[in-house]
Amino acid sequence: MKPNSNSKKSKYRKVSAKVKKVGGLKKATYEQIEHIFKLSTIKYMITLEDQLKEDKAHLLLKQNTIETLEDDLRHKNNQIRTFYINTHKNAKKVNKVLDDYKEANDNLAEKNKEIVKDNFDLTRAYNGLSQLGQFAEESGIDIKKHNGKLPENSKWDFEQKHTLTESGKVKHHYKLKAKK
Repeated sequence: MKPNSNSKKSKYRKVSAKVKKVGGLKKATYEQIEHIFKLSTIKYMITLEDQLKEDKAHLLLKQNTIETLEDDLRHKNNQIRTFYINTHKNAKKVNKVLDDYKEANDNLAEKNKEIVKDNFDLTRAYNGLSQLGQFAEESGIDIKKHNGKLPENSKWDFEQKHTLTESGKVKHHYKLKAKK
């Protein structure tokens, strides 16, 4: 703490008053002036010592604050490091799960294509049989009457094949073979 100008004046005035009390500098003896000087020097030294104690306490308080802030900073850095490591690990796990889902989705998409293809083949076969049934009815054959006589219900093996041509038409092939 710096002494203000008023305290300087008052200290100077105190010394000046003591000098005047002994009769001024011309009348004062060497011992009196030395005594006044020693007293003012001692008071000044005590004031400096008090100021030094205050400054030391203030510095200790600042040092404690710095240590507290350093500890807090270390703790927060450790938290950030832990968060970063865990985030990195979790990102790897999420990426693995996403890769697994993508692979499963690709497999399901492939199976879906096969099912759609099978569905088209089935629809074509049904359409072929339906057209064959219509042709038979138009030709005067009673299908319901002959339903029990279908090739798949008799001693015959029945095979059919339906092929989509480049022109977009479907060719139907039917084979009947005697069962063995």
